[in-house]
Amino acid sequence: MLVNQESDNVHLCIVCSGKLISDPDSGEELCGSCGIVARENLELVAERRAFTLEEMDKRYRTGEPASLMMYDMGLSSFIDNKNVDANGKQIQRYSEIDRLRRLNKITVSNNSKTKNLNKAMREIRRITEILAIGTPVAERAAYIYRKALDKRLIKGRSITGIVAATIYIACKDTGTPRSVHEIQEVIGNADRKNITYYYKFLLREMKIHVPLPVPSNSISRIADKARLSEKTARKALDILALVSDNALLSGKNPVSLAAASLYLATIETGEYTTQLRIAIAADVSTVTVRKRCLEIIQLVKADNSQLLAKSIEKSQELLSEESKPILQPSIAATSVAHHPAKNVKGLFLASRQVSRLPYLPVEYDDGSASIELS
Repeated sequence: MLVNQESDNVHLCIVCSGKLISDPDSGEELCGSCGIVARENLELVAERRAFTLEEMDKRYRTGEPASLMMYDMGLSSFIDNKNVDANGKQIQRYSEIDRLRRLNKITVSNNSKTKNLNKAMREIRRITEILAIGTPVAERAAYIYRKALDKRLIKGRSITGIVAATIYIACKDTGTPRSVHEIQEVIGNADRKNITYYYKFLLREMKIHVPLPVPSNSISRIADKARLSEKTARKALDILALVSDNALLSGKNPVSLAAASLYLATIETGEYTTQLRIAIAADVSTVTVRKRCLEIIQLVKADNSQLLAKSIEKSQELLSEESKPILQPSIAATSVAHHPAKNVKGLFLASRQVSRLPYLPVEYDDGSASIELS
């Protein structure tokens, strides 16, 4: 019985652009207009059922799907190291098979472009696995890298730096909250300035337009790191929904807005935690968290909303905390904690020599500096 291809994805004839008709009895797909046979020996049935992994491997006939994550997209052939044929019998001419295996490897990865892609795809796979990023982000990063390689933008530049930049672009494009600092920590031997430079370079040369980051995308990640409940995370989303469209918050760091909304949500839900804990989870300073909290409270006050009733009561306490650190430094670190911050980096190194406790440096508007210990 002939079946007309009436679906959303209609296959067309390559000769006359007519609709193709499939014949399940003969396993052919032919054109209804010119009669050309487009495909033959079609197998429309599913694979045989398998109940164990070994049985599935034995009955698996189609191979892996094509993927941008593979340097050859999974379409090249390779010869297995086992010297057996398709029937499982041992091959007698070992030397000939070894020679064919070596020649096959040479022909597959003989040019510089293939070697470049092989190294880059392995690096993308490694970084995305460590960062726990999904396959769509990795595929998007591989696509951007391939386009950059086709435009000869990789020549003379670091492959690792370009890979980091493509992953950062893919994270922004898919709405996955990952920072340059996180990617740089995974790579290790790449400078943050170089990653930022390559990121801007690819955006400019490839004319890529990434969407603006949304604060709500960072809520779940910060809440997981700070070990906050789902109730608090949902309350933070409600707070962001109330103030996110306000023009006074435009241009602010979305991660800091998410951290501030989470801190206010902990006050409202009774799950009290410190600003330092949330600031470390969000990779921002406690001063930034306090400033964003006060700005959100002022906006909620202007709207006459009861969403932050408890937080508004504590707003005076937040204002008083604006001029002092949350935790006092230890006695050993007191001698270096209140000096003018002319060289803040040197101050951090000196404090690290004195105290082995975890610290979070803070610089105030009046030029003084402090070290907040957790």
